[in-house]
Amino acid sequence: MRYFVAALAFAAFATPAFAQSSQDQVNAGISAMAQAQDQNEAQAEAEQEAQASAQAAAERRQAVAAAAARAEAEADKKRDQDFQDQERQMALEQQQIELQKEQTDANRENDIVNAQLKQANAQADVTQSQADSTRVTAQADATATVDQAQGAQSLMTDTGKASLKKAGGFLGLGGGN
Repeated sequence: MRYFVAALAFAAFATPAFAQSSQDQVNAGISAMAQAQDQNEAQAEAEQEAQASAQAAAERRQAVAAAAARAEAEADKKRDQDFQDQERQMALEQQQIELQKEQTDANRENDIVNAQLKQANAQADVTQSQADSTRVTAQADATATVDQAQGAQSLMTDTGKASLKKAGGFLGLGGGN
């Protein structure tokens, strides 16, 4: 556009045949063209600014959308981590419960074994007591039998001695009782 204006101005100066009025018309035309060119440039600048403004707004919207997406992703990740932490905690608690149950079962089994041992010991004590009683009774019976036998023997000896004594006194050899 500038070249056209320059060419037009050059043509106006190069032609001396034109009159003053045509010079005024040319000047008016040049002036109108300059105004039109300034208007076109201003409009182009305005369009460029509007386009830059629209692009900046679109970039801001994209940045806000990206930030929102990141925030949502982080929130999802946090929820997942919290859920996993909760699952691990529940698994640990379940394991602790299982261990306590196994410990309780083991304690009960120990109690049962101890009770059985006590019962077996008590039965052994009863058996030992019965054996001791039987042994003492047998010893007492044996002692009594021996004592009875010794008593019978003593009685017989004494009876025999008394008989001899009596017999000796009867024949006149001893002094009878």
